Amino acid sequence: MSALPQSENPKEKLGDFMTTPVKSVDVNETIQNAARQMDAKNISALITTENGKHIGIVTERDFTRKVVAEGLSLTEPVSKIMSTSLYTMNANKHIFEAVEFMTDNNTLHITVPENDKVVGILTIKNTFAYYMNLFGLEM
Repeated sequence: MSALPQSENPKEKLGDFMTTPVKSVDVNETIQNAARQMDAKNISALITTENGKHIGIVTERDFTRKVVAEGLSLTEPVSKIMSTSLYTMNANKHIFEAVEFMTDNNTLHITVPENDKVVGILTIKNTFAYYMNLFGLEM
């Protein structure tokens, strides 16, 4: 990665823009209930849990590509559509590193772990907030 551009804005870390607390759903919950929860909270992803442990993620893309495109029943458990690979990054990483990572990995979500738990999530919307802040604009 090339040298990161510098700004006068003191907020430069991924942790300054991640969403907390993380919203989650049990892997046995139905796809429909997970979608309702995302709608009610106006969020694009839920961390999936099993026995209280964070094990994956379900995103709006999963609903489009796995539920709608394949005609999956809404009564199926969310475990049928979740991804178990979490893209993770340390909260102290520079926001530009996160944006580059998201672009390189074709993902819209990065989870931020701490002590084997997901403590935050960075979404594409969070990166927009960074750029708005960088240019002195309000969202």
